[in-house]
Amino acid sequence: MRNHIKKGNTPYKVRVDKHKKKLEFSPRDLVWLHLKKERFPFRRKNKLMVRGDGLFNIIQNVADNAYVLQFP
Repeated sequence: MRNHIKKGNTPYKVRVDKHKKKLEFSPRDLVWLHLKKERFPFRRKNKLMVRGDGLFNIIQNVADNAYVLQFP
């Protein structure tokens, strides 16, 4: 049953992944960080404030989509 489900989901995955762009960053790259109001309520007073909080250096690559950033 499990193999049947995987076989059925494969065409959907191929179709969705066609539109995704793989982004890889290396240490010392600059990335733009967006803070959400729900996760950082002390920084965000309302939804109309600027969400981008600046460029930060990447210190270390932890996983495919996880990085350690250098904060001031």
